[in-house]
Amino acid sequence: MEDMIGFVTGNKNRQKLLSLLGSKHELDVDRLAKNMHIASPSVKKIIDELLEKGLIKQDNGSYSLTELGDAVEKRVRTI
Repeated sequence: MEDMIGFVTGNKNRQKLLSLLGSKHELDVDRLAKNMHIASPSVKKIIDELLEKGLIKQDNGSYSLTELGDAVEKRVRTI
């Protein structure tokens, strides 16, 4: 768990994306990009990293937190 927290907090955009999914529960790439004020290809790269770590999951083109992602997001929020 600590390594995941370090992974997320090591990049502000990872942290922001996880936080958005924590509050909005489910968003697609375009909505994430709009909320984060960064380009869709950059968001897609972050999504790929978070998918690989098992922090988020994809369902019908939208992304949401996994149980692990939810736990990490809650811990990061308190830091």
